[in-house]
Amino acid sequence: MVDCKSCNMSYDEKEFNVCPYCGEEPEVKTADKETAKDLPTVTEADKTEDKSAEGKPDKTKSAGGRLKFIIIGVVVLAVLGAIIFALFSFGGSSVTVPDKYATIQEAIDAAEEGDVIIVDVGVYRESIDFRGKNITLQSTDPDDPAIVSETIIDGGGSGTVVSFRSGETEEAVISGFTITRGSGVLVSGGSSPLIEKCIIEDNTAEFGAGIAVFDSSPTIRDNLITGNSGFLGGGLFIEESSPLVQDNTITGNRAEMGSGMVIISNSSPNVIDNVIADNTAARLGGGIVVAVNSTPVIRDNVITANRAERNGGGLLIEESEPVVENNNISRNRAANGGGIFIVNSLTANLIIKGNHVVDNLAYIAGGGLYMEGSSPLVEDNEFINNISEYLGGAAAVYNSSPIFIRNLFENNQAQDVSGGGAIWASADSNLVINDPDDNRYMQNMPDDLFQE
Repeated sequence: MVDCKSCNMSYDEKEFNVCPYCGEEPEVKTADKETAKDLPTVTEADKTEDKSAEGKPDKTKSAGGRLKFIIIGVVVLAVLGAIIFALFSFGGSSVTVPDKYATIQEAIDAAEEGDVIIVDVGVYRESIDFRGKNITLQSTDPDDPAIVSETIIDGGGSGTVVSFRSGETEEAVISGFTITRGSGVLVSGGSSPLIEKCIIEDNTAEFGAGIAVFDSSPTIRDNLITGNSGFLGGGLFIEESSPLVQDNTITGNRAEMGSGMVIISNSSPNVIDNVIADNTAARLGGGIVVAVNSTPVIRDNVITANRAERNGGGLLIEESEPVVENNNISRNRAANGGGIFIVNSLTANLIIKGNHVVDNLAYIAGGGLYMEGSSPLVEDNEFINNISEYLGGAAAVYNSSPIFIRNLFENNQAQDVSGGGAIWASADSNLVINDPDDNRYMQNMPDDLFQE
């Protein structure tokens, strides 16, 4: 072996006449000087011939150069291979299902913490369980409605379609799927996943046909929850839980009670910036039911065109203390409490503030607001164009002690001659109104205030 003086690489001088790495000619070793005297004498003619060869390509050196570029090419190919392998791993941007795994559940079972599973467009007839894994499951483009509508997890008409029930954290994500034909999404066991950008439709269940949340705190964001039906909570059911429910559209759902959403049993979710529309309850709470010591914040929502056969077209509150603030509550229908129905909530911690309560209808009493056995704070709301076919065009008050501060009552109508166009109150009620009265009354029929 000989060491090249130019690039310091070692090579076999018997195999190569020049350095195969850089093409440099080797120096004659000291030990070879004796042998050198036996070499043929260089004549003047030889020198002339050598000079005439100057500028011509050295074939030996060119071979060494080619070898150098071959080695570089092999290295480049190896790097490219590593990149391609990485792209086909869970963490890359390539499709995982069905390219690598035939089913979504197989991909979940093989995944490790932090992996991303990407699912191609198609119908996947299966039910899936995250099994406690904090991974991301997504369609190829969760921001494209066409991709979301065509990437379908079909539960086959039986059981929960997607389950988080093993303590998954907020690092567990499902994004960009249509979830259908089962009992929707289940979140339980102290789990707190992110459910976003999904269409959750045509599911059936007794509790929470679209999404059911038990003892958990998920984030439910930017979903379309539609066409689901159940007994309690056609769209969404929340029990002993504190989720964030934000920027969803909850529409066209059906239930006996709480066709849009049920919040029950010491729950305290934040329900913010949602559209809750066109839901139908056979009995109570067309839009939302809040019951049994629950304390949600219901803020900045559009609650519109919901219907209940009995009470609470837009919102029904029972034995609870929600904050209902800055919502648009409009065009809802019910027998009592077309907009809002409140019962058995004897605390001023129940706050109805800053809402726009407009164009609601009650077939019996309380076009905009009905209360019984309750003491809410009703402050800075606008009650406009609400109608009761009997009593309390804007508000009907039974056996209650509400506080009315700085509200606007405009163009509300009760069709009974002594019905209270703005507020009707029973003899056993106590209206708490500032003196002087700081509520405003405009064009209510047949009158503004009527108390038995």
